[in-house]
Amino acid sequence: MQHVFKLAAVAALCASAAAAHADVAMDANLELDTTYQSKVKDASNARDSDLNMGGRVEFNVGAKATNGDAFVAARASLLLKKDGDSATDDMWVQFGNAAGDVKMGRFEAMDLFPLGKDVLVENSGYGGYHANKLRGRFGKDTVHIAPGFNAGPARIEVGLVYSKEAGEARGVRPAVSFGSGPVTVRVGVESVKVVGGTESTNGAGVSLGYALNKDSSMNLSFAKMEDDKSVGLNGTFGPAGFGLILDKGANGAKNNTFYAAYSLPLFGVKGATITPALSVAKGGSGSKNQTAARVRINYAF
Repeated sequence: MQHVFKLAAVAALCASAAAAHADVAMDANLELDTTYQSKVKDASNARDSDLNMGGRVEFNVGAKATNGDAFVAARASLLLKKDGDSATDDMWVQFGNAAGDVKMGRFEAMDLFPLGKDVLVENSGYGGYHANKLRGRFGKDTVHIAPGFNAGPARIEVGLVYSKEAGEARGVRPAVSFGSGPVTVRVGVESVKVVGGTESTNGAGVSLGYALNKDSSMNLSFAKMEDDKSVGLNGTFGPAGFGLILDKGANGAKNNTFYAAYSLPLFGVKGATITPALSVAKGGSGSKNQTAARVRINYAF
């Protein structure tokens, strides 16, 4: 019954957008993952293995209306999960013009540490810092607003995050993206304060992207917050992708992750693919080295 109410809400959004003469776009897709994991569980090198299946159906509704140079856009994404739960992915509104705009709601801000084809990315216990503590998709009690300013090939975005829940992060996240031909550079900083704490922690991230063609690209990223440092390198080449992440922190904490995936058409059906993926993570002392394999079925309908 809960799913029915949420689908009705999505339908109401569609009707409202149509009444306002906006350009409405609707789509849906299924994602089903079968995953095998094997990890070291203690100092004796004994391994613990697990096989599970997860997935979701995603319903998306988007609308955009313009009045001269001004615009108002919105998007809502509903997830119906295999375990019976439902959730909201994106839910935001954005308004402004060619010079600047404001985005608010539930969304992800500028990515300063892109992972590429991240079908499966394991972690050995220490996750490093990837300049994403204030990036977005926060819970219902957190306010997220991101004013944006456009100046030729550059875009400046200032993320503002506020929460009053103990243990949650809040702060400011200015970032800038600059594109020239196949090259895109993104640079940003985060000033993060945990609710209930006394001090703010500052971090920074920078990424360099290079588009080989419309289907292939490479990314090199670096992020640092105090003793936490991370380097990422990944490439996507049509249906194939790989990535390497090197995380290092205080007291010997580290995590090195390699991941790869390759998408194949499923019986030649439009919008249907099957993607085998592999990821290996190895950490420092006291970590749980982990290997995993996944088969993901996607169907956009």
